[in-house]
Amino acid sequence: MAEKFYRDVLLKPRARVALARGVDIMASVLRVTLGPMARAVVMAPVISTRTPELLTDAGTIARRIIELPDPYENMGAMLIRQMAWQVREKVGNGAATAATIAQALLHGANKQAAAGTNVMMIRRGIEKGLAVAIASLKDQAVPMESPEQIEALSIAAAGGDREIGRYVAEMLEIIGTDGVLLVEESTTMKTDREYIEGLQWDSGYVSAHFCTDLDRMEAIIENPLVVATDLNIDRAEQLLPLLETIIARKQAGESFGGLVLFANEISGSALGLLATNHERDVLRCIGIKAPGAGDRRVRILEDIAILSGGRLIAEDAGDQMESAASVNIGRARRVWCNRDFFSIIGGSGAPNAVRERIAEIKRLLPTAEGDFERDKMRERMGKLSGGVGVLKVGAPSERERETRKQRGEEAIVAARAAAEEGVVPGGGAAYLACVPRLREFADTLNRDEAIGVKVLIGALEAPTEWIIRNSARDHRSILARLRMSPPGHGYDAVGDRIADMTEAGILDPLKVVRGALEFAVSAGCMALTTEALILTDKSSPAVNP
Repeated sequence: MAEKFYRDVLLKPRARVALARGVDIMASVLRVTLGPMARAVVMAPVISTRTPELLTDAGTIARRIIELPDPYENMGAMLIRQMAWQVREKVGNGAATAATIAQALLHGANKQAAAGTNVMMIRRGIEKGLAVAIASLKDQAVPMESPEQIEALSIAAAGGDREIGRYVAEMLEIIGTDGVLLVEESTTMKTDREYIEGLQWDSGYVSAHFCTDLDRMEAIIENPLVVATDLNIDRAEQLLPLLETIIARKQAGESFGGLVLFANEISGSALGLLATNHERDVLRCIGIKAPGAGDRRVRILEDIAILSGGRLIAEDAGDQMESAASVNIGRARRVWCNRDFFSIIGGSGAPNAVRERIAEIKRLLPTAEGDFERDKMRERMGKLSGGVGVLKVGAPSERERETRKQRGEEAIVAARAAAEEGVVPGGGAAYLACVPRLREFADTLNRDEAIGVKVLIGALEAPTEWIIRNSARDHRSILARLRMSPPGHGYDAVGDRIADMTEAGILDPLKVVRGALEFAVSAGCMALTTEALILTDKSSPAVNP
């Protein structure tokens, strides 16, 4: 291993100043995307022949910025970049909110530290205040029940795109928040939706070598052949007869997109063989680890085989991969997966076979041992009888289609988050409603910790402030009026008024609001307590956050 040499060290207070500058640069770019009157960010194209990229999603914007010129400022920027991407990955929306809060926290805390307050005590106060704020947010949450609420939330999460928001709300009502909802770019200018029978499971590809979309780390094959087995596949010899048969069918003119293999385990030279065929474009492949465990895994693999019109290659039946026949091979319209989930869309299994499978599971329900097993059987029934909703997004240009597709994905994520934990008053109003409880809590602490809580209070106003500022309004006067308003009131940027956000239909998922705050406090406190910045002899830009 090559030894790393450290060529420069920056200590406080210069380290803290440089780190804060980097945080400011990244947060200042992201916060312009806050609110319904948000602005866009234009990114120069990597390839000079392409047009600039118009972005409105803070998580994507953060990921596109891979390095700042100043190496010390770059450390602060990359801290916010990583935080923003984590928010996007874990809770969906909220990256701009988290960046805005983290920046405000760092500014407020640094100001107090410069006045002589102990930094570690400020941090303790912030962290104690965070627990109180989270409890307050949970107390404000209510279930999202009415179709009107779902539609309003979807429209807001889609950046005010009413057409996409309405379609997403409709799909959620029909498919359910646990169903499979996909967003695709339409080949026409028209935006529409489609409902397809399918299922989704909690398991993913066995190797990222199968990814077809490296940005999203996803693998997709259209019109694939599907093979399911409960065998462990670790030798290339096990797969060679099957692959030779499939490739021969392809060369004979049969139309299919590739092979999706579900197995108990895929490893060793067998995995290498699949990956090589995929990467050399001989045969596109995805290897997926079978979900579940034990007997339940076998039952799930049988479900997959039936849904796709194939037959399970089963260890108990004495089957071997080397002798797999055409009867074992099913088909699907599409298979999608990432490292955690996969879905089968449009399986070619006979409808009566799928119905018989559901009826069989239903008959076995009374024999289930315990609630857990019974719930898992019901889950299998739901997946087999469920469906997939596909939102097909159209627009005049490729760039606009990409933007609208992203908005559709954000609307789905937000609605699912709301279904999990409920909704709170939107537009930063839920954060403002935490302030009275935080003020009372601060009175119970020592002076330095109380200062930390007050720093947190100031940071909680930052999202509302930037929603107002992005609307080109005077944030000082509006914030002053909001401080005098009852809890749950916020600034309705579209109507340019102070309103009860719940009555106005402006709601945010608790999961997003809570997650953004937690990530922001974590990043802000990390930056606050950093005393030194050290450069290695050579640093590479971080392409992935």
